[in-house]
Amino acid sequence: MRAPRLTVVLLGIALAAGPVAANAAPLDTTGASQCRMRGFATDRDPKGTNVRSAPRADAPIIGHLAPLTRISPDTVTGVEFDIVGSRDGWLLIQKGDPAMDFRLDPANVADGRGWVSGRLVSVTLGRRYLRAAPRGDGAVVLDLFGPNWGPDSVHVSAIHACRDKYVEVTATPPGGKPVRGWSWSPCASQLTTCDSAGAPEPE
Repeated sequence: MRAPRLTVVLLGIALAAGPVAANAAPLDTTGASQCRMRGFATDRDPKGTNVRSAPRADAPIIGHLAPLTRISPDTVTGVEFDIVGSRDGWLLIQKGDPAMDFRLDPANVADGRGWVSGRLVSVTLGRRYLRAAPRGDGAVVLDLFGPNWGPDSVHVSAIHACRDKYVEVTATPPGGKPVRGWSWSPCASQLTTCDSAGAPEPE
């Protein structure tokens, strides 16, 4: 008479294990560009940001970025991370800082990467020109120096793509309108400026 009860218990275990297996989604990096820079999360959702297995909104969730941290009444900071690729307005990220604020499912921990929407990520710009193309001779679409401001004063509301150390952003200068263009070698400094002593923009 106890056999049916055992069957129910085993079935319950199998059902409980089902979602875990479903979350073990392979990472899709097909067609992604490659780049090298740091960025930070800007998602205002108090629950934080979902990290996905592919660059699309309906891809399986494989991890999570912690919510923004309020460090003063008027200042918040987000998790920082490496941006190593992009596709279709999404960014491939890894190596969160603090590490505990970038969590991946057990099946994806070894790879260490995941996708987040570029609308929920920002960078701090450090170079003078925003260009029409990701190269040093690209046409200048915006000069990021004003009477009392520089590149670090420009608000980056979205990242569209990246290539090597170039990042394509929507940027709004103080008192100006949003402009889309490419910037060389941004940084993830949220409270200070970028180090201007880095490698020069390629010709």
